[in-house]
Amino acid sequence: MATKAFRRFEQRVDSYGADLELCDLLVRSFISRPNSASNLAIDLGTDAARHPYLARRTNTLASRRICGNHLKSTLYTAFIKDLYEDFSEYLATIMANAAIKGVNPARFVGNIKLDLHATDILSAGSWDGAVRTISDSIFRKLENERNTRDLIRKASDRLGLNVDQDILDAAMPYLDARHMLVHRDGKTDEQYRNDYPFVVLREQKIVVDFAFVSSAKGAISGLAREIDERLIAADLVRRQDLDGNR
Repeated sequence: MATKAFRRFEQRVDSYGADLELCDLLVRSFISRPNSASNLAIDLGTDAARHPYLARRTNTLASRRICGNHLKSTLYTAFIKDLYEDFSEYLATIMANAAIKGVNPARFVGNIKLDLHATDILSAGSWDGAVRTISDSIFRKLENERNTRDLIRKASDRLGLNVDQDILDAAMPYLDARHMLVHRDGKTDEQYRNDYPFVVLREQKIVVDFAFVSSAKGAISGLAREIDERLIAADLVRRQDLDGNR
């Protein structure tokens, strides 16, 4: 049994996995094509007017490798960014749903000061909507601190969960990688290198390859599953928010 929020997260991750595998197969096939005297556009059955960038590249093994591997790298990087966003959405959803189910208000809000107006509450349309509005505001406050570990820890504390530290530690290199990829084009800072010395780098940039994204998928999915199981065990999920199909 799992929450519907976890199932949505899981389905998105599975879709990304299919994208990565398809890209890998297509790039392998593309790179293995025979050389020719034409450019890549012509060799692939199109023309310069339709695909001018491919028309600039010669149809050689080296050229195909550069083009194909760049495509894979771009997709892998997008996967890490999307994985982070989907995990954040999962956290926000389960926090709101748990708040509606019923949590300790003092623990849930903590020391956060919210700037909500009466119109925000009234426009929510219902008690559940109002609680969700408040929960979403709390989550945004936590997210604005820009410390992913603290975000997860504080979300866990507000729900009274005791997330396994080893599972959290396993996911952190990949969650923190998102910041490096978005704001630093993958170039790591000293803190990231010190915290995660096992992450493969090239000229201090994260090597975002199939091994890295596969590990990211497993570790972050494992963390979401850990949170989900503890949430259900703590009876913080309404029946309508559960998916008992598995």
